[in-house]
Amino acid sequence: MVAQSTAEEVYAQVVKPLPASERLKLATMILNDIPPLSVVDYSEEWSEEDMRDLTTHTMRYASESFGEEEDEAGAEGG
Repeated sequence: MVAQSTAEEVYAQVVKPLPASERLKLATMILNDIPPLSVVDYSEEWSEEDMRDLTTHTMRYASESFGEEEDEAGAEGG
């Protein structure tokens, strides 16, 4: 039975002792072996849900911020 190693263990025991040129070669081989569709696509576009969340949090923040300013001004003047 083969024990399964973590990436950290493999790196520490096998990869880290290699010369820099061999580590770069290994990194290139690993990256070239990963299919493009397996990488998460971080889109620059905002979804409708993103826009609703932004609006909700912005309005809540503005309401709390302006509410605190009014309370402070009232406390100082009174």
